[in-house]
Amino acid sequence: MIAICFLWYSPLYCFLLFLSIFGTGLLLHPTQGAEHTLGLAGKVRAFMMIDITIERASEIPLYQQIARQLKEAVLSGELTSDYRLPSSRQLAKMLAVARITVTQAYEQVQNEGYIVSRPGSGMYVAENLPLLAEKRPFSPELSDWGHRVLATPVTSTLVNNKPAIDFGIGRSFAQIFPYDVWRRLLARYLSTDDAMLSRYGSVAGFLPLREALATYLARYRGINCTPAQVVIVSGAQQVLDILARLLLKPGDDVLVETPGYVVAFDLFRAYGARLNALAVDDDGFPVEKIPEQSKARLAFVTPTHQFPRGGTMSLPRRLQLLKWAQQHDGLIIEDDYDGDLRYDMRPQSALQGLDGEGRVVYLGTFSKVLFPALRLAYVVLPSLLVKPFVQAKALIDRGAPTLTQAAIADFITEGHFERHLNQLRHVYGHRRQTLVSALARYLPGRVRFAQVAAGLHVMLYLPPDCDETAVVQQVAARDVGVHPGAPYHLQKPAPPSLLLGFSGLSEPEIEAGVRRLAEVIGT
Repeated sequence: MIAICFLWYSPLYCFLLFLSIFGTGLLLHPTQGAEHTLGLAGKVRAFMMIDITIERASEIPLYQQIARQLKEAVLSGELTSDYRLPSSRQLAKMLAVARITVTQAYEQVQNEGYIVSRPGSGMYVAENLPLLAEKRPFSPELSDWGHRVLATPVTSTLVNNKPAIDFGIGRSFAQIFPYDVWRRLLARYLSTDDAMLSRYGSVAGFLPLREALATYLARYRGINCTPAQVVIVSGAQQVLDILARLLLKPGDDVLVETPGYVVAFDLFRAYGARLNALAVDDDGFPVEKIPEQSKARLAFVTPTHQFPRGGTMSLPRRLQLLKWAQQHDGLIIEDDYDGDLRYDMRPQSALQGLDGEGRVVYLGTFSKVLFPALRLAYVVLPSLLVKPFVQAKALIDRGAPTLTQAAIADFITEGHFERHLNQLRHVYGHRRQTLVSALARYLPGRVRFAQVAAGLHVMLYLPPDCDETAVVQQVAARDVGVHPGAPYHLQKPAPPSLLLGFSGLSEPEIEAGVRRLAEVIGT
């Protein structure tokens, strides 16, 4: 730390001042009466002392360190209005730094308005700057929404000690994705001076991608839409967030599945909605059990492959749900998060394809079939919802990265997407069968799960006498990671259950993991 005295008087005065300091061992402050102490030198024009600390090992440049401390001294009142600063040469000598360093610091502080230059005289602290009050931490006044968000439990996805066998859900097996094709598609646009890269894209998304999706969804998922109804979003959560803002008021009822998608639960609650949860079975969402007193006009369902239990909503229930929407002037959000991953047959067509009145919002994602870090999804909106949705999205998100969207569009139109899906179905289908066979071999009759061969995980329902938390902990002690099922259940007490993701594991790892799980649950 270097203590710098800002002194402006005659050379004799300076000499006598420093003689008094080093002779007596005292540092002078204005309160000590500078004129009285050095009366022989004449009247003091200005005197002020601050401490400037130079950290030469810091990553922060020296001129920024000096500038920051000068600004703090001005704002705190240590350097008061209209006081003259040392010349750049003098301060550089005092601090043992290059003169250019001090010059840059002064320029920075001057440009920000803390000091002013007077030609032929020097640098002075700017006049009439309001001083900041004593620092005290800011305490935010949260809105009701903010308090609801703060009360929402947050589950970290970071794992400090990753187990040797991790049945994590939603993971992809990196070796499957054709990264060579992906790099070539990206390079196609990076290697040109295409105007696409020099401007912002559409809030609704890259039009060629929206056109490719409309064609693909009509062909493979039975979706009825035009490209204008397709909007590219930054993940499924953004769709739910925007729809909740547009459609929900505090106190509104929302129909949801249990077990179900926790993020959807949390988002709806954050906007003050009340969840009307119905327990799903092998035929999906039990429409016939919707309470008569329910005032819900919004339903969130996963008909193709119920998340996380598994199973598919039957045709009678799909038609019943559409009838409910007609009778109550309601809207259905259909989350088709992994609809392309059916292993024993073609998946059922989407619920949206049965809708002739614009009462279904269809939600799909690339994260499960390409790679999670992509963070891109898409939504097919009823025509009357397109304008309010896109305008709301424009307020919070200017649009997804155009370069990535262009690469995905080519990935689809050139046939790479279909080939990749076929490979995924082959590889993941074998892994799911390995998991099912291992469960039958090591835990016969002890667990139950949905038999629909789809998706990237299996939800195991444990024997009623099992302690779910204890099972997770004991399995972890055997270096195997499984997900507890309780957070996905809204009914209390929740039936003991586990989630086993198989997409990120090899078949030998799946076999070994189930064997260790059986050692805990028993036979």
